[in-house]
This record gives sequence, C-alpha cells and structure tokens, in this order.
Amino acid sequence: MSHKCEGAVITCEDFRLHQRMDGRNYIADFIKKQNIDCDLITRGGGIQDLVRPKEQGYRNCLLRDSDVSAKLHKCSVIYLVNHQDCGAYSGMNFTDKESELEQHIRDLKEAGDIVMDNFSEVEVKTYFAYLKEGSEDEFEIKEV
Repeated sequence: MSHKCEGAVITCEDFRLHQRMDGRNYIADFIKKQNIDCDLITRGGGIQDLVRPKEQGYRNCLLRDSDVSAKLHKCSVIYLVNHQDCGAYSGMNFTDKESELEQHIRDLKEAGDIVMDNFSEVEVKTYFAYLKEGSEDEFEIKEV
C-alpha cells in the first residue's frame, strides 16, 4: 500500500512542542502553516540521532522511518525541527543562548546533508523553535 504525503517532520518528542492541555501544539501549528499532510517522526533530541547517535542503531532507526516517508509515502520535503532548551542537548553545557543556537544550526545542516545523501529525491528544510522571551514553554518556529 502506498500513500502520498507532501512531507515528513522530524522533531523532538519534548511535550512542550506537542499537544498541551491548554490547546497549544506548536508542531501541529507548524504543519498547518506549511499547508501539508505529513508524517511526524519524533525522537528525544530531534535530529541528534542522525549526527551524534549514542548507538549506531539509533541512526539506522531514524533513517528507516525517513525511508518510509520518502519512498512508501512519497513525501517531497523533509522538515528538520530542533528547539531551544532541549534536554537531550543539556550535556553539551552551553555557555549562552548563542552557542546553543550555533550548535543546533550546525547539527541541522549536518543532518540535512545526511538525509540528502540517503534520499536525494527529497528537499530538506531546517527549522528551529525559539523560546519566546521570558518563557519556558512558548515557542516560535523559524527557518534557519
């Protein structure tokens, strides 16, 4: 069975990005803004399993899920979305917000290259969910 979807979103499983009791759902809002039907692939740390897997099986698992989206569901765009204040990045001991953002941008670029190497028929777009000033759980997702 084969279905067509426009895209796949690979993002962190952090509850702050997804369905909240108060109705907020930043990833769903992001998908609606893209005006697409898509697969949603979540991992602790988002794309970190591609660029810095703790075990090789982690990368393979994420690539397998991406393969389902790219080949079986025929998605044309894979969206990579990381976010500020990610617990999976906490061991990196960032000195400030700028160094955290720089690391995420490097990781998103590297992950994009890995995705393109494996699925040359898809376009890759990278995004970052910035915390709104003074908030611990309100995000604004922007392309980087």
